[in-house]
Amino acid sequence: MDSWASGESAAPSYRCLLQTEDYARALHRAKQRRTDDEIEQMVAVRTARQALLTQAEAPQFWTVINEAVIRRVVGGPEIMSAQLARLVEATKLPNVTLQVLPFTAGAHAAMGGGFHALSFPPPAGAVVYIEYQTGSLYLEKSPEIDSYMVAFDHLRASALPAEASRAFIAQVAKEIK
Repeated sequence: MDSWASGESAAPSYRCLLQTEDYARALHRAKQRRTDDEIEQMVAVRTARQALLTQAEAPQFWTVINEAVIRRVVGGPEIMSAQLARLVEATKLPNVTLQVLPFTAGAHAAMGGGFHALSFPPPAGAVVYIEYQTGSLYLEKSPEIDSYMVAFDHLRASALPAEASRAFIAQVAKEIK
């Protein structure tokens, strides 16, 4: 896998690469109708997937996270503080770029929901992954992919730069404690 791009207004899926176990549990509990065993299985999968970002030939991972994701206290102050610390640490990885889309950006290209653009070596190419309440969808047609890539470009342009995003997340973490 060459790279992932993620433009999201919520907190699911491939961004799980940056989630703590407790934060992931809290997210899954909020979805309800999940047993403790199901939640633990999903958390284990997410945790195992995180190794992708630190392996020898780690993929490039670029995500734009809505400010609401940073400010919404999931699982309580202690869990949220640990989650924000994880995000700050992740921004120090050479293959991770994380930007925060501030509320001041106003209306933005992902207002309709989050998406993930995945790029694979040929012959596979690119795909856009969309997760929704009861499932997920993979888009593989060039016009669809192009549309989401333009949306991602607009999100990146509207978001805080990477260093400012790191400082913003650290500041919000201080406010939560």
